[in-house]
Amino acid sequence: MRSLSNLIRMQKWKLDEQRRVVGDLEELIGNYQTQLQALEDEFASEKALAAENPDVGMMFSQYAEAARLRKGNLTATIEELQEKLSDERDIMAELFQELKKYEISEETRIRRLKEAEDKRQQEEMDAFSLEIFRRNQN
Repeated sequence: MRSLSNLIRMQKWKLDEQRRVVGDLEELIGNYQTQLQALEDEFASEKALAAENPDVGMMFSQYAEAARLRKGNLTATIEELQEKLSDERDIMAELFQELKKYEISEETRIRRLKEAEDKRQQEEMDAFSLEIFRRNQN
């Protein structure tokens, strides 16, 4: 049954593609989280600098507002990507379950064919043994 092996191969390909999608999303989320951490670190250093220098402190409020907006955008993007990642992982799990179902079906089919072949060979051996026994009896 060649179609089942082709189906398994195609399902493995789909699963590999889905793994790539999940991996890309995880990497993208990691990049955004790194940007967010860098923004928070920069904000802390700018705040310290503003506290030390009154001239810089006057402009700090504009920087703080821009940093707050950027942080909000990054956080929203990360949350959106995490939802998408969750959906993609669900799809990947479904593809994996379907692949396992096909593989188990193929293993069962192969095992049944082997059992049928073993049974046929045993019947031939039994018939051969009976024939030898009959000949020896005569």
